Amino acid sequence: MTTEMTNFVLTQEMIEQFYREGYFYARGFLNQAAVEAINRENAAFANEGGTGEWKSRSIIDIAKEQEVYPETTAFLTNPAIVSVLEQILGDQVKLWMGMYAVVAPQGNGLEWHQDNQYTHILGHMLNGFVALDEITQDNAGLWLAPGSHLLGRLPNMNTEPGHRRASEPENGAPCLPLAPGDAVFFHRETLHHSKKNHTDKPRRAYAFQAAAANCRYAQTGKLLEDRVLLSGYKRG
Repeated sequence: MTTEMTNFVLTQEMIEQFYREGYFYARGFLNQAAVEAINRENAAFANEGGTGEWKSRSIIDIAKEQEVYPETTAFLTNPAIVSVLEQILGDQVKLWMGMYAVVAPQGNGLEWHQDNQYTHILGHMLNGFVALDEITQDNAGLWLAPGSHLLGRLPNMNTEPGHRRASEPENGAPCLPLAPGDAVFFHRETLHHSKKNHTDKPRRAYAFQAAAANCRYAQTGKLLEDRVLLSGYKRG
């Protein structure tokens, strides 16, 4: 198992940009050994057939998944990485979900949306989008709308079940090219989407969502008691 996964240093400027603009870049967030290990562990999923569109393999319960996906769950529970999440959110953190996300060759990404358009959570949450390939606008690169997290939770424009959709923002802009291991962190209410993969290879990334431990479900007011506390997590 890959033990050393990151030498990334979070700065106060990055934290301030996260709250002001709704995102920041984390260059070299994962080292190459970690990138290769996660891709190797998920190779069958990345290359299997499907609809030809965006797809993901999710992890919520780490204890149930760590035997089959030791490298991926080690990444999600790595103390240095968890420390970064705690510093951004200013609290202990819980894993909402981890997703090995693939856009098939010539496939399409997702429309403009906020993650909080799905399950409505009150409090600060983040999404870490980690490139596991070189990602540009040629292969379904990420787009963000700076400052859109300040608008609050927006209505879902889709009338059918499935993925959520928001109105296209006027200030949406493509992310800079990402090398394998680079990441973009953005707020759960930051509008984002990805376009078409124009290449003949799958575009691989890892997107994980983490919540401050004091977050609550909007409909019930309850804490996220069904999610794993990453702070001080002890692997089985």
